[in-house]
Amino acid sequence: MKKLFFVSLAALAMLASCGGNKQKATAVVEEKSFEQEQIEANIKLQVDSLAAEYAKMGNTPFMKSLREGTLELTEEEKQVKPEFLIDPASTDTLVTLSQKYRAMALLYIDKVIAQAYGQPIDEYEAAMKKLVADIDDSAFKVFVEDADTLGHENLIQKFYDAENENGRINFFWETTAAFVIEELYVLSEDPNNKFIECFNDESASNVTYRIVLFLDALNRLKEYNPELNELNDAIKPLERLNAIDVAQLKEQLADMHEDLISIRENLLK
Repeated sequence: MKKLFFVSLAALAMLASCGGNKQKATAVVEEKSFEQEQIEANIKLQVDSLAAEYAKMGNTPFMKSLREGTLELTEEEKQVKPEFLIDPASTDTLVTLSQKYRAMALLYIDKVIAQAYGQPIDEYEAAMKKLVADIDDSAFKVFVEDADTLGHENLIQKFYDAENENGRINFFWETTAAFVIEELYVLSEDPNNKFIECFNDESASNVTYRIVLFLDALNRLKEYNPELNELNDAIKPLERLNAIDVAQLKEQLADMHEDLISIRENLLK
């Protein structure tokens, strides 16, 4: 099931990028190309169980620790402000649904990081509420209304079930892809290397396993949609991430820093 989960993660990234940027927020979401319908026919039987498996995996170690309050920055560490976080105001100009779903994921993660640094989070919350209104997807309100009350597994499962019912599974996967990329980006930017200390060798190795299957599945899926060639080119630098322990993950994320910046920027284009 673990392998199937990561294959699904590749599918989510494909669905997140195969034309979503060209789709205006006013477009009819249910309209799909023939290629997309074929992709869904091939993966739909796996999607429900894969989404459940994803939810069971919970947060990445550093996000889990931050949300539970078991990881706290010292006053000295808080002096180095996290300038790498997204500016909430920058989401005001987003146009497409894909951009807005992905931005919600970035804001959700960066809000947690800002809070850990003792910074105000009002602007993050306001930007998220505005995006929820713009997206007009009842399923997505879970991140504003239930994020602080539901456990991670229930939060993700509730979001997926609602998107499945609404016929917007592709946007569930887009959002999840943005979560994964933003987490890697934050780890590469962390000036204190405090967040990566939450990993052990097994969880670090799982990052590599996820990326390997992510790239492999996207390669397979591009035959259904030629636009995936562009996405495959954009994320190709991730092939270099092959860490099997925490020390290697730390080193490789540092080496891939510029690539992660570029990949992250492409999420909102």
